Amino acid sequence: MIRRRTWRSLYAVMERDRAGLRVLPGLRNGLGILIPLVWGLNSGHLLSGIGVAVGALVAGFAGNAGTARRRLRTMLFATAWMSVTTFVGALAGHDAWLIVLVVTLCGWLAGMMLGVSQPSGQVGLLATNALILISTSPQPLSGALYRMSLVACGGLLQTALMLMVDLVRPESAEAQSVSNVYRKLGSYAASPSRPSDLALASSLVEASDFLRDSYMPRRRRKRLYRLLDSAEQIRMYVVALAEIARGRAYAQELGDAAFASEILRQCAPIFAALGDHVWLIARGDRRAQPLMYILERASEELSAIARGAKGIERKEETAAHVEAMARSLMALRDDLVQPGVRPLPPEAMQTAASKIQQAWLSLRSHMTWNSGIFRHAIRAAIAIGIGETLAFVLPWPHAYWVPLTANIILRPDFTSTFTRGIARVLGTLGGLLLATVLLVAVPDRTGMFASACIVVFGSLMYMLVTYNYALFSCALTALMVVLLSLFERQAPIPTMADRMLATLVGSALAMVIYLLWPTWQHQQVNRALALAVDRERDYFRGVLAVFAEGNKGSPRKLARERQAVRVSRTNAAGAVRQVLAEPVAPPVRPHIMVAILVGMHRFSDTLLSLEAYTWEGRAARGLTQEERELVAWIDRALTALADGLRSGERELVIDRTGELWGRRSVQRHVETLEMNWRELDVIARAVVRLYHVIQTLARLTHEIDSDDGEAASTS
Repeated sequence: MIRRRTWRSLYAVMERDRAGLRVLPGLRNGLGILIPLVWGLNSGHLLSGIGVAVGALVAGFAGNAGTARRRLRTMLFATAWMSVTTFVGALAGHDAWLIVLVVTLCGWLAGMMLGVSQPSGQVGLLATNALILISTSPQPLSGALYRMSLVACGGLLQTALMLMVDLVRPESAEAQSVSNVYRKLGSYAASPSRPSDLALASSLVEASDFLRDSYMPRRRRKRLYRLLDSAEQIRMYVVALAEIARGRAYAQELGDAAFASEILRQCAPIFAALGDHVWLIARGDRRAQPLMYILERASEELSAIARGAKGIERKEETAAHVEAMARSLMALRDDLVQPGVRPLPPEAMQTAASKIQQAWLSLRSHMTWNSGIFRHAIRAAIAIGIGETLAFVLPWPHAYWVPLTANIILRPDFTSTFTRGIARVLGTLGGLLLATVLLVAVPDRTGMFASACIVVFGSLMYMLVTYNYALFSCALTALMVVLLSLFERQAPIPTMADRMLATLVGSALAMVIYLLWPTWQHQQVNRALALAVDRERDYFRGVLAVFAEGNKGSPRKLARERQAVRVSRTNAAGAVRQVLAEPVAPPVRPHIMVAILVGMHRFSDTLLSLEAYTWEGRAARGLTQEERELVAWIDRALTALADGLRSGERELVIDRTGELWGRRSVQRHVETLEMNWRELDVIARAVVRLYHVIQTLARLTHEIDSDDGEAASTS
């Protein structure tokens, strides 16, 4: 098992994410590096130009992804932090022990910033590396101020370029995220599966996050929110049709599987077309008018199909979903043609002060030994402190690569640290060889060739940062070698050997410190799964409360609960993937973790389908006494499952008291309902299916005998 997981982690080093290849940001950030270098060459102040280029380099990382508002905020934050660390590093470099202390503290802060956001953590990491590099060349007060001003100018230059590119860019990140939702919705309609549904859920989470953090014009933002709300609603009907098409037990005989599959196949290109025109719709561009016609025609054709299915056995039930989808498409078309005065949701009206408050609360929440982020920050501080001490003690001229490497490699989880360590070593060796060969092969007295290499490697670094970490490390190392060659003026071959040795030592230091005090993801996965079950229970309560309260419910409240389910399920799936790559056995058996994810997926599908029936007006009755008893049993079972996961014990126990499995009346209700299966409506069938999901999970954990809950076999 350990060998298989280790090979899986090694294989992850070679994995590439095609969607992570960022060509435009790479070219833009490369231009931000090129401008100060050209200025330095023409003015005869190449080293000053390089100082500005370094500031642009770090700010470019901060503005590599996200909405314009988020990138602007992060780039300004990166510029400010980078300027401070440059000033402190230039002054503190005179005192070895002072710089060790300062670098250690900065490394801890950078690790904690991961608890705020991934971009913040990346900025902290790069600023810490800049502090280490600058401290190797200490300066007086005037020199420190001058270097700080150069870095600040570079960061502001890169920020200005980002804003200029956004002004002429044809599409915003917010529109792209909503467009991605419709494309994923089209993919799911064309081929309903768990991976495609998880991809759709992730895209919905990202789009909602982007729209909350945006300063685009309110009119366009309202249109995007309307598109996103429509995608949420349409998704419910698509899931309901997919459940029928896949022949789910609770949906059988409530619809025609072949008919549902055909409708999904016809709708998939409509959703894809919406995705292709999102930005034009948001802008109110006339070129989007043909799409309005397409939506109108699609709505009319779907309505005609629904009317044609009336009176036909099984097709009529399926046609109700088709009619509801047609109404949703027509309502979307009407709102886009004649937009109303629908206000933005409260979460979209957050101020800068509230953002800062959220960041502070997030940071405070990780100030505990139980937090993986806090443990990572302590590990990073120790590794960087030891590495910086070795940089002063070891007789190597480039020993500062030891703390640099340790800082880059260490991550909060084992999988990322292990794969990054291997990728870092491979990428560093490749980058050292590439840069050294280029510097030796091409004589460069003016600095023009080195400047060209800086621009090329810098652009490649930005493009590859989320594509493949080994290739990114190669570009980053080559860039640093060329930059430092302009300052150090040393022989390339001996310098390459020193840096390779320091890189190996830094990698070993990071791995040893992590293994001495690890934070295994399997220690956190139970909490992630428990949170996913909790959120599923909240959504379950929200949907069933609609029936208990006489078919009255809050659409906005249900939307928030759906979103919470998506976020928690996506996080839990990511945690399980990391656990399966760790060499240590998790407390819960892997097949049980996967079964819980699958069970919660089925739970969500059933609830989404049931909610679709409520909006169609086909589930207007209240719950019977038997159904209320079943609903209460399912609610307690979900609570017991979440509590069992939080206990952290290897043997997962859903119900320690045995009260749930001793409720023979509940089993009798289920048996009675299944005996009259053909007469049941969608509410009763959905409740029975949810009961069977819990029964299946219970059998996997060996809590009930094979003779108990025999009806569960029908699931």
